[in-house]
Amino acid sequence: MLYMGNVNRIIFWVFIPSALLFYIVFRVVVWQAYDDGGRQLITEQHALNLSVRDDIDCLILGGSNAVFSLSAEQMSNQSNFTCYNLSLLNEGNSDAVYYDFIRNLKIERTQIKSVMYSSVYPLSSKSFLQRLKDNQMQIGISGDNNFQFSGRSLASYLKGFLQGKGLFQHVQYPMPTHSGDFNFDEYDSCQQDKIRDDWRLVTIDEDFKQWLGDNLLTFSTLFPNANISFVLPSTFRSQVSEDDFVKFSDTLESVVVGNSANYIAQSSFSDVSVLCDGTHHANANGREIRTSELLLLMQNR
Repeated sequence: MLYMGNVNRIIFWVFIPSALLFYIVFRVVVWQAYDDGGRQLITEQHALNLSVRDDIDCLILGGSNAVFSLSAEQMSNQSNFTCYNLSLLNEGNSDAVYYDFIRNLKIERTQIKSVMYSSVYPLSSKSFLQRLKDNQMQIGISGDNNFQFSGRSLASYLKGFLQGKGLFQHVQYPMPTHSGDFNFDEYDSCQQDKIRDDWRLVTIDEDFKQWLGDNLLTFSTLFPNANISFVLPSTFRSQVSEDDFVKFSDTLESVVVGNSANYIAQSSFSDVSVLCDGTHHANANGREIRTSELLLLMQNR
């Protein structure tokens, strides 16, 4: 019994405090090692690009689906517009932050004639719910880098380390081109073998309608002379039947049109060969295909 008492005291006074201290130190190290993947630098490059452009009359807005999968340069070459891709990874991480970023740019907003807002949130119920939470917290463009006691587990970091990835390895995104497009020549992180389609369509309820309506109203206010189009992006959709998707798209269209915007639904990607690292992230070839289709849909609208 005396032996067991000593063991219990060691566990209570030595092991538990040591484990707690180690965990706190680990979380501090993770906090200090935070890397936004170049997100803040990308916004600064966008601002610099636009500060020397006075010919832009067309904008692409949205999240990473548009960052990877739409080309403003191609649209400019194949239409009468001069376009710029102002989409941001994760749509700037929260709506208010994205709006403020656009407001503070040196761009003649009354000159913009066409805005294409391409958002993947209607296609991912999980991502949409997270967006609402991020909006409440007003997460910044660089992401949530506040100190937290929770997060990725130590085991996940060790797994990555044993796989040769390093404890704190982060994907670095390239600076945008002169047209704001993603520069695939400077990106070597496409991993088609890891693409998984596990998305579920959002429920078009009052929360979703409010979110979408607020965004469309904000963009129409920011660009009062622009034709606003909501673009349902191409993704690799293997988990949703065509009938269910058509019904969903029809309902979504009624919401968009009810907010005085145009609605454009793009077709699904045929297979993963045209993707980079996600069901909504095209590679250079897939980007050309999706951009060509969007141009055709706009012309036939």
